[in-house]
Amino acid sequence: MGERFIACDPVFMVTGQRVADLARDCLALSVEETVTGLRTLTAHFLAVAPRRQANHDVVEYLDGRTLSFGSELSVSLGPPGDERVVFGGTVSALEVSFEEGDTPHVTVFAEDALMALRMTRRSRTYRQVSDADVARRIAADHGLTADTDAAGPAYPLVHQVNESDLAFLRARARLLGAEIWATGRTLHLATRDRRPGPRLELVQGRDLLAAVVRADLAHQRSEVRVSGYDARARGAIDAEADGRAVTAEVPGGRTGPDVLLKAVGQRVDQRIRMVPLAETEGRAWARARMQARARRFVTATGTTAGTPELTVGSRLTLTGVGAPFDGDGYYTTRVRHTFQRGAQGLRSHFEAERATVNAGGDR
Repeated sequence: MGERFIACDPVFMVTGQRVADLARDCLALSVEETVTGLRTLTAHFLAVAPRRQANHDVVEYLDGRTLSFGSELSVSLGPPGDERVVFGGTVSALEVSFEEGDTPHVTVFAEDALMALRMTRRSRTYRQVSDADVARRIAADHGLTADTDAAGPAYPLVHQVNESDLAFLRARARLLGAEIWATGRTLHLATRDRRPGPRLELVQGRDLLAAVVRADLAHQRSEVRVSGYDARARGAIDAEADGRAVTAEVPGGRTGPDVLLKAVGQRVDQRIRMVPLAETEGRAWARARMQARARRFVTATGTTAGTPELTVGSRLTLTGVGAPFDGDGYYTTRVRHTFQRGAQGLRSHFEAERATVNAGGDR
């Protein structure tokens, strides 16, 4: 089977206007996102245009006419007429490179709306809030709309201590097993089961050009316990979550905790530094930690011949990857779309995870 590729050029929009010169001069492009939020773009452009005006700088794209710091930039990939927007954000860095015997090129770096959160560091106390309330407060601080869908406890006090808004919100989301991301000017916070994403089937030898799938017990645990002290009740907190925390969200197969018990025996993860102050906090945190471990029992990395619709949160069915691993239930946690002129064209690289192996896959 010959190697497949999509050679169509990316479509660049600057401040809402299509810029054909950027597509013509694009040498390479990379757009990446993960479950922790902040989508980034790196694009390399040929820096000598074919028709320069008199008295024009020898290096294109550094005069601020097309691109500049703070420019709104979006990129679409895919076949003409079926392009998908894979990035929308703000230019944050410009770079020029020179090498003997080669044409100079300009590199543009951009980040999505979460860049503002990354660049804001503060200390602050929130009172009588849930983590969704915190997300809404931070979004409002940066002129963003908040879309939250994550159940969790309310806290009398939450402290942000010399942290960026992005790092702080990532930490709060992690306690709930939630994820953050941005679309346009909207900040999203949602647990995995409530995050929207397309459903895609990827077939080894057809859509999948390369794939590695692994089931690994190294980080699996049969139970997670979180300890703390409830000052109001004057009693110890000893919250726990077991394999049932993930069993309820999988359609079938054997989970990591189940396989661990059969192959190795009981293994408990005792968390002593999380320090919940109420039983409800401890239970929520233990459940989120147990789910995070169990969901990564099976991990998959792969490369496709260009799948612009692939995003973090996509639900994947992998076919032709072996009896223990075939089927649905894969959740995409990292995506990197790349374009390289004159070589591979468009490629999509992903990481995904699943909580189960198929029946018989642990024997």
